[in-house]
Amino acid sequence: MPSSGLEKCFYWYDAPNNYVGIIVVRLLTRDQALREIRSFEKFHCGPTEALAMNRISDEEFERWTSLLHALGAYKEGEGIEVSVEENFTIKSLRKVLTEKRIRLLEQIGLGATSITELAKRTGQRDMKNVYEDLQMLRRLGFVALEKDGRRVVPRLLLSSIRFDFR
Repeated sequence: MPSSGLEKCFYWYDAPNNYVGIIVVRLLTRDQALREIRSFEKFHCGPTEALAMNRISDEEFERWTSLLHALGAYKEGEGIEVSVEENFTIKSLRKVLTEKRIRLLEQIGLGATSITELAKRTGQRDMKNVYEDLQMLRRLGFVALEKDGRRVVPRLLLSSIRFDFR
């Protein structure tokens, strides 16, 4: 079933044979899909041919075809779910998912229309600090920052975060 998101799985190990995973579902922007597809252009063929010639792995084939589907969905005004796994350490994850950044994500999801509004909604925070947090969230693909005249409007790309304890 198509959805309008990108699923990322972040795993970290806290003890031998134990891990906690985070599955992040977010929208995949057209530019992100194009950027990743361009990384496959070095093969000068399609994903099926590259796989048949053993130039890419099964995982790379799945990623490439998912991105092509995502790009096609964008041309039709939709999005599609694409899966990726990434590893994070507990320490780096704690740096990324701070309480203040989670509050920013919540407020963007509720419809904040500017950085100034976000700063007010999240406890009168300094706009510079809010902007720096937004830049981190943008680099992770959790938010997009779009210009609207003189304003920068944050748009939530994240639709869910799920913790998987095993």
